[in-house]
Amino acid sequence: MATEQPKSNRPERPLSALAHHTEKKQWKDLSTPEKVVTATKTTTNYAVVAAGVVLVGAIGYAIVSELFGSNSDTHVFGDALEKVRNNEKLVEILGTPIKGHGEPSSSSRRRNRRIHSQVVLDIEGKEHLLMRFYVEGPDNEGTAHLEMVKDQRNNWEYKYLFVDIPGGVRAAERVFVEYNRDAGKPAIDDK
Repeated sequence: MATEQPKSNRPERPLSALAHHTEKKQWKDLSTPEKVVTATKTTTNYAVVAAGVVLVGAIGYAIVSELFGSNSDTHVFGDALEKVRNNEKLVEILGTPIKGHGEPSSSSRRRNRRIHSQVVLDIEGKEHLLMRFYVEGPDNEGTAHLEMVKDQRNNWEYKYLFVDIPGGVRAAERVFVEYNRDAGKPAIDDK
């Protein structure tokens, strides 16, 4: 025979605090401490959302400026490769089409070749971009080196761009595509 448990005079409690849902009070019905707590919660929630939007915007800006900005390594590489492709002497030595890529890789995935570049400061505090990449055509291959200096308008200006062609059938050779000894120096008009 089953025994019945005596009923207590206590009201039944919900299983969890989340299940317990009270009616929301109107602002005018809240006491001053409750208003402070409610305002603080709301302000904190909006601040977290605003911080998230700012963070996503900053990350998006960084990605877009790195990939598509005129001062990005990607843009500099593309511009330098185009100058190499348009150089008549290099077209004669390498043949066409001329392809450019980053560091040699033993990986079967050929697109993961990183372009080696670094930004350094000279004695005067000017930024210099140094970059190395590889070019190849059907007839030969070479290593391209460039140095760029930031000008007064904060844009990169070529100091030099050359391609070293290793010896083999032909003698080793260095072909200058760009050379500007005065890169980064103010022009006479800028003084």
